Amino acid sequence: MSKMEGSTPRITSSLLSKYRGQIVRCIGRVLNTTRTAATLETCDRGQVTVILGPDNPTLISRSNVEVVGRVTDELTIKEFVTYDINDNFDFDFYNSLVKMSQNYPNLFS
Repeated sequence: MSKMEGSTPRITSSLLSKYRGQIVRCIGRVLNTTRTAATLETCDRGQVTVILGPDNPTLISRSNVEVVGRVTDELTIKEFVTYDINDNFDFDFYNSLVKMSQNYPNLFS
């Protein structure tokens, strides 16, 4: 199986430790970036460090993103791919969706 086949759980910063070693999706606002990492504020108002892939120095110019990547033992996300998210994205609604997906995983797989 390639690194992105199948479904991937949607998470927030508070769920990182539950998904160590797994591929996840995380939506957030870009707070700051360096050449190798970015800090996102997730919909639960926590922060996640994303280790950027070598082909993605452009995260610096984005404001809201969805990152797909693997949760590391250090509770960061090693990015595989990043998607732009609309600036009008409803983070509170998405937080509710993530909580619901944790309670009813069969509906979201």
